[in-house]
Amino acid sequence: MSPQPRSIEQRLEQLEDREKIKELKYRYAFHLDNGYDPDSIAALFSEDGEWIIKGVGGDVRGQGAIRAHCKNLSKGILWSQHDIFAPRIEISDQGDRAVAHFNLVCLLTMRTDGADAKGEAFLLAGNYTDHLVKINGAWLFQSMTGTIEQSSPWAKGWVEAPFKKESW
Repeated sequence: MSPQPRSIEQRLEQLEDREKIKELKYRYAFHLDNGYDPDSIAALFSEDGEWIIKGVGGDVRGQGAIRAHCKNLSKGILWSQHDIFAPRIEISDQGDRAVAHFNLVCLLTMRTDGADAKGEAFLLAGNYTDHLVKINGAWLFQSMTGTIEQSSPWAKGWVEAPFKKESW
């Protein structure tokens, strides 16, 4: 059985939803790069939303835990530039759920044991798989899973200092 043809209005709504999902992800990056703003980041998630970063970063559930996690991250990260790109978005037939995939390249200045007060430059690379839900017309993250494939000190690079994945 072939799917029912969609009206122009349905197709337009799906295109608009794709743009709203991309904008949600880019707001996430903006808030990370502007001090890991706890309230703004938590507001992008559903009340019981999950934020999971495999490799480096942690695993938290619920807006309160997300706020606390952001405060903790901001203590160790002095500066960041999250470049999120290559969106691939699938919206459910009902239009109230979606799965989105994005790639990530991130530059960071981190406080580390061996770094001086200025911190140490790092390069991260990986990807995200997000499960989203539309509530009262607004898209929110139900769960966000980031997988860090590479995390290396800038001075050494990923060839000299390859990322050793933790057991997940």
